[in-house]
Amino acid sequence: MKKSVLFVAAAFTAAGLFASGVENKTNMSTGYLRNPSRNTEAKRPEASYYNVAGTAFMADGLYLEAGNQFVFKEYGNELQTGNAFASYGINDYYSNDETTVWLYPDADFVYKHDKFAVFGNFGVYAGGGSLSYSEGTSATTLLFGKSALSYKQKATQAYTAAATYEAAGDSTTAAAYTAAGDQASAAATALLGAATNHSLDVTSITYGGQLGVAYMFLDNLSFAAGLRYVHGTQSMEIQSSNFVALGNGSDSISYEANGYTVSGVFGIHYRPIEEVDLAVQFQSKSSVKYEVKEVKGALASQFNIYNGKTFHTDLPAALNLGAGWQVIEPLYLSASFNWYFNKFANQDSILGETDYDDSWEVAVGADWDICKWASYSLGLQYGKQGTKDTSNSTFNPVLDSFCVGTGVEVYPAENLTVTLSGLYAKYFDTDYYLESYKTELSKTVVNLSFGVTYKFPNL
Repeated sequence: MKKSVLFVAAAFTAAGLFASGVENKTNMSTGYLRNPSRNTEAKRPEASYYNVAGTAFMADGLYLEAGNQFVFKEYGNELQTGNAFASYGINDYYSNDETTVWLYPDADFVYKHDKFAVFGNFGVYAGGGSLSYSEGTSATTLLFGKSALSYKQKATQAYTAAATYEAAGDSTTAAAYTAAGDQASAAATALLGAATNHSLDVTSITYGGQLGVAYMFLDNLSFAAGLRYVHGTQSMEIQSSNFVALGNGSDSISYEANGYTVSGVFGIHYRPIEEVDLAVQFQSKSSVKYEVKEVKGALASQFNIYNGKTFHTDLPAALNLGAGWQVIEPLYLSASFNWYFNKFANQDSILGETDYDDSWEVAVGADWDICKWASYSLGLQYGKQGTKDTSNSTFNPVLDSFCVGTGVEVYPAENLTVTLSGLYAKYFDTDYYLESYKTELSKTVVNLSFGVTYKFPNL
């Protein structure tokens, strides 16, 4: 039994099933959904995340912003082996998660006075949220199934050896091989049952906040620096009634893990002429060390999961570049570029490592002041992920995407802004291989958001 579970654990690691528990998020505000090009922001408190040096260019006062996003998503994975395992009762199939996220909060503040600004924010910095696959995933099905076939072969070999020794008159050795064959056959039966009847629930959320200061050294140049605190939580539970037959003691294997770290963020904002903004920001790597606790299930140790185990799942360093142009008084155009240094981050999971190349995003957008009571925004973004066909995740697919964001700001009273926005992300399906067997990964996400900003001008 132990060897079968170790085989599955090794395959989980190769599949990256629990990889990317921490990944950079850019949808940190209602403003991002309204227009994904945010890297030259210098009017709203969301600059406290996207362009920290831009806070020094804001008008004097205290700004408070709070919002929430509603995430409607479907993550899918389809096993495509040409029904190579159909004779064993394992058919190719499609598995998906459609868990809706109703609470995805964010908050920002900026206090600007003269040449100084103090800024801070809070939000979901990384993680895939809560995911539930009632039929498991293609990777878990394939891996349990392959392990079962391995044990079937061992059972056949053991029974053949038993017959040979029995014919030679060595009944003692024959009995030992028969017992080994029975054990391997029982393991194969239990693993085939697990392959076709198991569920997977995963939660990975990383909350973060940062606090810093900005200073305008010249009338057209500012610098900012801040500290970032990141706290990550992960949990996993895989259930199957067949685990009892494998000696688990119950029908589930589960664990929880927590980790935290402190890192830095730095930025420069330059306004060469009154109508043009240029911004550079660097977010240093957040190296999050997780510690495992609350392990349940006797088989967990066979996956090398145990209380007190530690591993790193980093939030990679990021370089953010932005350029903006106030074309005419009501129209502001901008472009943003983000580069994520995945190669320099440890993307470990509880079971092993993943191997991602660097990734990047480019966005363009426009903000139009319709009248004194309202403004409208529209933005486009393309993201290129650093995945490989052997390094991805079946439960939280990492896919290239094209996004369209739009929304309005309404000013119902002086110093009060209400924002309504939405973003549609078109993800491009990709093939992911566990050894020579293919899974097609897919993803659909629609975000809606509501936010409120208030400015206290006389503080």
